Amino acid sequence: MTTIVSSLFNGIDYKNWKKLTPEELSRLTAEAYNRIASEDKKKIFVKNFLALKKLYLLASPHPETHRLKDDIGFFEMIKKMIIKYSTTRVREISRDLEYEINQLISKSIAAERPIDIFSLLEKEKPEISVLDESFLEQFRKMKYKNYAADLLLKIINNELRVRMKKNPFRYKSLYELLKKLIEEYNVRLITTTEVIEELIEIAKEIKKKQEEGKNLELSEEELAFYDLLSSKEKVFENYEEIKSVAKAIVKELGYYIKVADWNRKDYLRAKIKRALKKALIKVIDARVDYKEIDKIASEILMHAEALYA
Repeated sequence: MTTIVSSLFNGIDYKNWKKLTPEELSRLTAEAYNRIASEDKKKIFVKNFLALKKLYLLASPHPETHRLKDDIGFFEMIKKMIIKYSTTRVREISRDLEYEINQLISKSIAAERPIDIFSLLEKEKPEISVLDESFLEQFRKMKYKNYAADLLLKIINNELRVRMKKNPFRYKSLYELLKKLIEEYNVRLITTTEVIEELIEIAKEIKKKQEEGKNLELSEEELAFYDLLSSKEKVFENYEEIKSVAKAIVKELGYYIKVADWNRKDYLRAKIKRALKKALIKVIDARVDYKEIDKIASEILMHAEALYA
């Protein structure tokens, strides 16, 4: 087992990793991660390392296991990096295989963590944002491209998932683009350098969409309802009208979101829907029939549940 795992890192001197400075260890772990960039190699590494770790824990405290302690600690760091940055089934593979091992965990293995990526990117951790252009530029300059691509992909994936929950209307197209990019990258239809460039462009588009929202002087919640209503082209006369309705919706929801039990109180949901229809009727009653107003109110309520429930 040890031979299989260590052979994946031939040429990388990791034996004395504990003596390295944080910056040196940062580069070493990135280099090691870069070495097992393909999904197949990641799976081979995870499976064999977890099997090795199980044997190690079962054999401890036999003297022979002592010489492997530092190697196991290093491999554990790499495994954590793979699981942290993975967008594929490697995470599930690790969770399934490690369940039994976790019952055997001993204090003989130090709970080491990979060095914080910000030391490698030469950027202070506070104020970090995926939308920061100087931060994004660091990924172009990173020596270990596979590591850079996986890390940036994970950061942007997390960023979009959070934004999708708040406003799927604004960010869905970018999220779909990211999913397609992940699929192409996993089967190596595009190069690592290309995927980094594509990810940087997606990050810039996220920033652009965020800035558009700020220019409208709307809160995140108001912007989500604004985007929802903007798709109803024939309902509203102009975007100022949509803005006023979006603000009215958030104001109407203000009280209810504090007391609503979205899963149980159907009568309260009906009450909220009536309030939403009232806000819509004030603006569009003369132009739209009641069925259309009811349909729009239902869509707003559905998003409100996703946003606040």
